[in-house]
Amino acid sequence: MSLSPLILDATEDTPRIKLDPASNVYELIGNSYPENSTKFYTPILDWFRAFFEDGQQGGITVDFSFDYFNTSSAKYILEILRFIQDYHDTGKACAIRWHYFEDDTDMLEAGEDYQASLTVPFELIERTDTY
Repeated sequence: MSLSPLILDATEDTPRIKLDPASNVYELIGNSYPENSTKFYTPILDWFRAFFEDGQQGGITVDFSFDYFNTSSAKYILEILRFIQDYHDTGKACAIRWHYFEDDTDMLEAGEDYQASLTVPFELIERTDTY
């Protein structure tokens, strides 16, 4: 099975999503406070579910780089991270890179909290540029 990429441009209140197996790019970047988090994140969760159910896929590294996310988005981010954890638990090579700005202690702490609840290799990366 060849899974089509899921690419969504960033808006003021939603992150840029690029989930592309052909280029091996998996990233969520920007702000996440959509008016309807369920409507926004359901296709993303469905994509990850399909990706991980496809037994022919290899490993994956997912980059998260949020400037801000609200509480309802946090629930869906955690669900994505759990999908990655479950895939990792099957023996697949998985990694998470959590990007944050040096002065953004909220985003650093969010990454640390997520990191503490997972066994997937999880790297906290200080951002020095903008996307």
